[in-house]
Amino acid sequence: MLVAQTTLDKKAIARTSAKDRMNVLLPLGKELPFSKDAPVDTMYATITPILGQLIYTSNSYDLEPGLLESFSWDFESSAYILKLKPNLSFHNGRKVTSKDLEFSLLRGFYSSRPSFFLAFLNNIKGIDAIKGKKKFVSGQVSGIKVIDEQSISVKLNEPNPSFLHSLARAYFSVVPIEAFGSNYETWNEYPVGAGAYKVSEFNSKAGKLVITRVKKSGESPNEIAFYFKKTTEPIDIELSSHGENKKVVSSKRSASLTGIYFNFNSSIASNINFRKAIDLAVDRNELAKDVEIYSPADEFLAKHFWGRIKHKKEKDIAVANSLLKKVKGLDLSKTYKIPVFNGKISDPKYGKYAQRLESQLQKAGLKVKLFESNDKKFPESDKTTLFRLASLGADVADPIILFGLLRGKNSPLKPHFPLNDKIYEDLFIKAQHTTTLDQRVMAIKNLSSYLHDETWVVPLFEKKLLVSINPNSVKDTGLQDGGLTFFVERTKLK
Repeated sequence: MLVAQTTLDKKAIARTSAKDRMNVLLPLGKELPFSKDAPVDTMYATITPILGQLIYTSNSYDLEPGLLESFSWDFESSAYILKLKPNLSFHNGRKVTSKDLEFSLLRGFYSSRPSFFLAFLNNIKGIDAIKGKKKFVSGQVSGIKVIDEQSISVKLNEPNPSFLHSLARAYFSVVPIEAFGSNYETWNEYPVGAGAYKVSEFNSKAGKLVITRVKKSGESPNEIAFYFKKTTEPIDIELSSHGENKKVVSSKRSASLTGIYFNFNSSIASNINFRKAIDLAVDRNELAKDVEIYSPADEFLAKHFWGRIKHKKEKDIAVANSLLKKVKGLDLSKTYKIPVFNGKISDPKYGKYAQRLESQLQKAGLKVKLFESNDKKFPESDKTTLFRLASLGADVADPIILFGLLRGKNSPLKPHFPLNDKIYEDLFIKAQHTTTLDQRVMAIKNLSSYLHDETWVVPLFEKKLLVSINPNSVKDTGLQDGGLTFFVERTKLK
């Protein structure tokens, strides 16, 4: 089915020169690339040029205005003041107002499904007032006040040094309520925003999404075509893949960290002897061997974060085997199936870790078979799967955001942590209440130590963002400082 956001000038598209249109091949999958259930790197690459960003972050995490004209802290009211740029319009032609900004910061809390909003924006004062509600009404949350047509104030329950950095994610950019389904996180057809590009063509059956620049600027492509199904079109950029005759480009620092996340609904996986056995059975150096974008991970936080305990993991097969034999209900003669989301386990190069991990665990006495899963979220009804492999983004400014994913009944990582763990909750609250960076670092270290001692997660390897480019057509990929986000719109063609 072909749908267009505005009346499409087909003749204009035909006149577009070859070098003014960039073709991007996305990883193939069943989810639409802009869906919240798509791999995060795929989703952000797709939605960022369409939605734009309220705020941009530099390499040093300095903040710069995007769709916001200004952002500031009001000492008198102890609130953030966010002001939109004047005369801003959505791609559907409607003017953007401060009520749209209010809706955009709250929309994820109306969903009955786990949401990114809970991890990043749950600290807004009065946010509990809308949880469970189905319809957005301006003024429902006491912490957000509409000041005028352009401005809102946002008050938090507790200090959060990363609040403005969180707003730099395109997922929290300003969007029109009419573009969504009833849960406010599923697009009616395709993304509608106020960014530099608008959707000009979308064909889900053919696996094609074309975006056109609203206003020509610099050397950015006038059109970008995303392909998420097999195509014969010449490709300029392949996201997270390694195409033939392509040059591989990777991010400077790790974009994500892959680890083993246990199913705490399982009586076996919730047994600490089982979790420690898995931890001791793993040889991280072997898993990351011969892959330039992988590096061994010894703890929950990637190497560029502060708050790490710098513990070195060492394998011990004998102790791992001894611990496994103590786990009640574990059948060591059985082969357990383990899901892997967006893990490229069928790739001959980037999926080698899967076979290596299977072999390592078998040497310790546990037989597993890893398989590629299309399910981004782990089903809570599953009480038999022991664990899964998943990757968390390592591109947040404050690591407390990642620890925040391991708590609460509405977390998107549930059931990969024990609910109502008082020690962890106390440590997390203390980290939230810190007022200086030194205090924050020590508080994060305490959280890191607790995760290590309780083995909630078994870290495996850090991964850099991988992009393949056609050197014959791509002149420059531009400034790529987005962690998990590859800014396709910053690429310049020859």
